[in-house]
Amino acid sequence: MVVEQGVQLLGQSLQDLIRLYVSYLTFGIDIAAGIVIGISAGIAFVAFLKILHKPIMDQTMEKETIRLRLARGILLALDFEVASDILKSILIPAVGDLTILAVVVAIRIALSWSLSQEVDKHLEQRQR
Repeated sequence: MVVEQGVQLLGQSLQDLIRLYVSYLTFGIDIAAGIVIGISAGIAFVAFLKILHKPIMDQTMEKETIRLRLARGILLALDFEVASDILKSILIPAVGDLTILAVVVAIRIALSWSLSQEVDKHLEQRQR
C-alpha cells in the first residue's frame, strides 16, 4: 500500500513537472512569435519610411517588397503559434477545450496557407 502511494505520488509529480515544462515551453514559443512579429513590423516600418522620398512608381514596387517581407515574418510567427498550440493540447484534458484549440489551430493553418499562397503568387509575378 505504501509502495502504491509512492508510485502514485511519483506519477503525479512527474505529470506536474511535464505540465510545468510544457507551460514554460509554450510561453517561450509565444514570446518568440511576438518577437518575430515585432521585428518584422519594425523592419517593414523603417523600410517604408526610407521609400517615402522616392517617385511614386518606384514606391509601388518597393511597397510590394516590404509587404512580402512582412508577410514572411507573419508566416514564421504563425508557424510558431501553431507549434505552441499543438504543445498546449498536451495540457488540456477536457474535450470541449480541446475542440476549441483544434478550431484555433485550423484557423491559424488556413491563414498561414492563404498568406503563403499570396506570397508565392507575388513572387511568380515578379519573376516574369
